[in-house]
Amino acid sequence: MHHSFVYVLLLSLSVFFNIVLVRKLILLGFEKKRLASILLRFKDLSSRFRDVVIQREEVFLKTVLSLSKNFIDDVKNAYLVYFQGEKGKVISLEEHSTGEEVFVRKEEFSYIPERVHVISGQDSIKVLSKLQPNVVHQLGSIETSDGWSKYLAVSDIQVGGELKAKLFLARERSFDQEEIELLKSLSSLITSFVATHNYVSAQGRFQKDMILTMIRILEYHDKYTKGHSKNVATIASLLAERLGLSDEMIKKAYWASLLHDIGKIVIPSQILNKEGKLTIEEFEVIKKHPAYGHDFLTTSEDLKELAKYVLHHHERWDGKGYPMGLSGEDIPLISRIIAVADAYDAMRSDRPYRKGLPIDVIRNEIDEHSGMQFDPEIAKLFVKMIDSGEIRN
Repeated sequence: MHHSFVYVLLLSLSVFFNIVLVRKLILLGFEKKRLASILLRFKDLSSRFRDVVIQREEVFLKTVLSLSKNFIDDVKNAYLVYFQGEKGKVISLEEHSTGEEVFVRKEEFSYIPERVHVISGQDSIKVLSKLQPNVVHQLGSIETSDGWSKYLAVSDIQVGGELKAKLFLARERSFDQEEIELLKSLSSLITSFVATHNYVSAQGRFQKDMILTMIRILEYHDKYTKGHSKNVATIASLLAERLGLSDEMIKKAYWASLLHDIGKIVIPSQILNKEGKLTIEEFEVIKKHPAYGHDFLTTSEDLKELAKYVLHHHERWDGKGYPMGLSGEDIPLISRIIAVADAYDAMRSDRPYRKGLPIDVIRNEIDEHSGMQFDPEIAKLFVKMIDSGEIRN
């Protein structure tokens, strides 16, 4: 009897401890799964930030805001204030926004030493009223809490010791400590990508200044080029946008178009500025400018990709162009876009031997040479843009 009791007791204890152990293992398994899930979310977030870091500022900031809003559960509204000096622009995902830009100053926000903190009640309402003043106008007063989220998580984004941005996430319930820790990690991730974006933008500004200097030198050398490169760049980027190309390709179309005639710098000015018709020999010299431009641009790692678009902007769809006689889709797409934009601006501009052509004549020329000189899809789109009034002299 005694042995049976001990046996039953030991069995009961064994069952109890097994239940505890299994429960701990289950909880540990859940914890591991939860941590794995969090790590996976951060990995996905990092990957998506990386994909947009080279995009133009507006696209980059809106993507950062959208991803941040979806990172924490039940967030109702999200705002990002991006500072240039003391002044900051409010980025919002609000569908009911009036479309008017909203600006604030750093001094309008109270200094809080914590990188991430939560405010609520009237404090959150006052902050939200600065971020979305149009809603204050609709409600008539910030004293009523109807229509406002009750809790606001605020995260400071500092780059090099300077406050560069503030992220605001609003929702109806408070943020627990685990979510605040997640937001701190999110803040660090955003900081690194904002710093990278700033660096890329600074490099882009330097590249832009360098290119514009080269264009000014060309315009001094060739008086008929003045304004032409910029006009072609504007039209080409518009065409690229209407073709549904990515932001990155639209940028490349713009910069390659701006540089498409840079090779003319080494063409003798007496040929470029000749007021009569060119001889065959002179035209052969002119035809070398795409190759010269290509050679100049390939000396720079940053401009090397643009070089191929410059090299082929005088190729023809039917293969009768120069310098390589490429045809059809063997010609880079951006080069085909430049070909249409370049021809349009050349026809609309005054020359010593003729006045600029009327828009209807240009339209017919582009249409008639579709499938011969020009990519038929691009030519068709361009004609449609003229007919709609989007392109006009």
